[in-house]
Amino acid sequence: MKLEARDLTKNFPRGKRRGQIFTAVRPLDFSLASGSLAVIAGRSGSGKSTLLNMLAGMLTPTSGSVHVAGAELYSLSEAARSRLRNEKIGLVPQGHAALRSLTVLENVLLPSILYSHEPPPQQRALELLELVDIASLQDAKPSELSGGELRRLAIARALLLHPQVVLADEPTAGLDADNTIKVLELLRGAADAGAAVLVVTHEDEATQFADRTFSMDAGTLTAQTPPANAGQSA
Repeated sequence: MKLEARDLTKNFPRGKRRGQIFTAVRPLDFSLASGSLAVIAGRSGSGKSTLLNMLAGMLTPTSGSVHVAGAELYSLSEAARSRLRNEKIGLVPQGHAALRSLTVLENVLLPSILYSHEPPPQQRALELLELVDIASLQDAKPSELSGGELRRLAIARALLLHPQVVLADEPTAGLDADNTIKVLELLRGAADAGAAVLVVTHEDEATQFADRTFSMDAGTLTAQTPPANAGQSA
């Protein structure tokens, strides 16, 4: 098991009156094994992104635990958690997280230089840029890219170091139909190669590539009936 959460909950303060809270994620257990792709679908505001950020070590839960590759994320120091995330987790965050001062290629290579003195895997980065169809933009700056191109940059960066766990928040947002399928095939390929992959989305196409599907509503996670073509592309 590469990722496991137990009794995970997240509350936020609500309103000005002391003691009022909003429960974004209600107590849940979740696990994801190597070689598996899971999809969590739900409307905006259902708690999907909050859950993913807790699983990624980006948002401290109100209660519960998250184990990634045998380590409990929130028992680690912030520095140790950041290093584990860089080495073990490929994260595609919601929104655009490219560094504006770097080129597209440099942004993709960034995880390889944060904690390593080894030469960056430039060939791997170029292959990923080719797979997401933005190799021609390798020398461009993020300000020159469309929203969909920035999403594809984030996906290439997340997969650079062959992470054990891939957490993708709306990875196909802003993509046309052809690029949506390319990205989902790439994530499916990561799972087939041994990664534990979680895709959070409100789009239906992703379920065609999933081994397991879940729905999230008002902070409650519910397992869905496995798709007949689990793990198969459209």
